[in-house]
Amino acid sequence: PSEWTAAQWDTLNAQIDAMKPAGSTNQAIGLEHGWQTLTPGSPYSTPPVPANTTRYIILLTDGLNTQDRWYGNGRTEKNSADDAIDARMKSACDAAKNDGVVIYTLFVDINGADGNSDPLQKCASDPTKYYDLTSSSQIAVAFNAIAQQITNLRVSK
Repeated sequence: PSEWTAAQWDTLNAQIDAMKPAGSTNQAIGLEHGWQTLTPGSPYSTPPVPANTTRYIILLTDGLNTQDRWYGNGRTEKNSADDAIDARMKSACDAAKNDGVVIYTLFVDINGADGNSDPLQKCASDPTKYYDLTSSSQIAVAFNAIAQQITNLRVSK
């Protein structure tokens, strides 16, 4: 917030800088919560959106899809649990897209060590809405490109 003091911002920045990656990534749960926040009614008490309103999800992850509620432990790539985890992700993505949500996916794969994310490529509404980012500096560029695409929509009566 703009009313924060410089010391509060410094504290927040120090806490962010101290964060270290660990654990597993459940991409489907993030997507599902995002979709529910755009869907009228429970569980988030979202009000109805006006007619002809496009709903968007921008799913950003820095990890491979390695866990869901039933499978995975953070190290499931290329083993038997991987197919089940990715199938749940595909199901969630397909359901959101079938509900009219436009999905952008961004995979932050610093230095390109993990390669492209097949589940995120399939989740994006079309190939132009998937971003494989190999440096942190590309994140802002990708978000600017997405914002440009979204705001290029023309509003008319």
